Amino acid sequence: MRSSRNRKILITSSAGLAQRVVQLLSTLITLPLVLHSLGVADFGVWAAASSLAWLSALLDFGLGSALVTLIPQSLGRGDASLSRDYITAALYGGTAMALLLVITGMFGLAIHTPAGNAAPFIIAAAAIVVNIPLGIGGAIWLGLQKGYIGNGWQIVQIVLTTVLLIIAAAAHAGVTVMTAATYGGLLLSNAATLAHALLGHPAARPYRRLSAPALRAVLAQGSQMFAITVAAYCAYAFDNILALAWLGPLASAQMAISLRVCTTATGILGTLTIPFWPGFADAIAAQDHHWLKQTLRNGTLGTATLALVGSGCLIVAGAPALRWWLHQDFNFTPALLWMMAAWITLGTLPQMPGLLLNAVSQLRPQIIILSTAALLGFGVKYLAAPTFGVIGILAVPPLMAALIINPAYFWLASRWLTRHTQTHIATKAAP
Repeated sequence: MRSSRNRKILITSSAGLAQRVVQLLSTLITLPLVLHSLGVADFGVWAAASSLAWLSALLDFGLGSALVTLIPQSLGRGDASLSRDYITAALYGGTAMALLLVITGMFGLAIHTPAGNAAPFIIAAAAIVVNIPLGIGGAIWLGLQKGYIGNGWQIVQIVLTTVLLIIAAAAHAGVTVMTAATYGGLLLSNAATLAHALLGHPAARPYRRLSAPALRAVLAQGSQMFAITVAAYCAYAFDNILALAWLGPLASAQMAISLRVCTTATGILGTLTIPFWPGFADAIAAQDHHWLKQTLRNGTLGTATLALVGSGCLIVAGAPALRWWLHQDFNFTPALLWMMAAWITLGTLPQMPGLLLNAVSQLRPQIIILSTAALLGFGVKYLAAPTFGVIGILAVPPLMAALIINPAYFWLASRWLTRHTQTHIATKAAP
């Protein structure tokens, strides 16, 4: 059991790393290409519209994330029928959410954009709504501990999006077409991911009927995961738009590049660690406490080491590498590079304890911690931006991580492991 779990994690992590490498290569190609095709001002608009893609994962209201815990739990108990009930509930719920957003007019997002820039944001909004049920496919594969299949389809998405952006740049297309190309690859690949899961894996095939208990379980788990996702994303996801509104298009472009570097680095590490989420759930069902402790410790040390090495490389060689990459100097000062390094390192540390807390459904404390950090962070950004510019906005997430998120997450994970181990020992010792 333990060797099988480790093998699945290793395969999925390796596939995720391959996907991130392809994504990095795509970024190296597309960002300077789009920048020089659109110019700095339109590039800032494209970056802001494209950065909203994360909303498609958010607006399923945690239904996909709930499956990452519920599927391995039910399969670990040998109940494949319950797993299919959960998948059915998530797909019904995701489709209902998409329809509700269409009916209530999510396209009001475009009302808040400057005149002449509404079209890219309307395209983004439409793609986000359509992608809500489609995006559940990746969560199904991860819950089945076959996340490498989902990663394979993400590689297809990256390649397709890169090709579409190259074609659009060659045709001298505007910001609207560039935005459509970005979201077109996302929709096509996610549709293929979901179709592959439903048609190719018996344990993932939904029923026509909807189980009310399964729906309640998915909604209960999903609503809390939704709140966690909202709080986590709000720590940085709107920073492009905040920079555009407070500091102008040039600052938004600089913020877009900084965040792309930071999120690429943390995304690579997140891809390596996320297979541990269903792995933790499986180990808990098997009462494998030794594996839980060992994996949490070694996984945290491993991710911290990788983050420090990557951050050191960024500080030493980041400025010339970015100038070479972009063929333009966006004034990446040593202070800005150090702040990006802090963003990467401190943002990486709570990944492993967070995955354990997800697997054991310790969700409400995470909501409180992340919401507090996001709310305080927004106020600090508002105060820091006029004086410190992009650095002031970028400094806030690592500051909140150091002061609030990391200490709380490690304490919660350690407390749960200690209590659960003591309960298991007492149960075994009882006559």
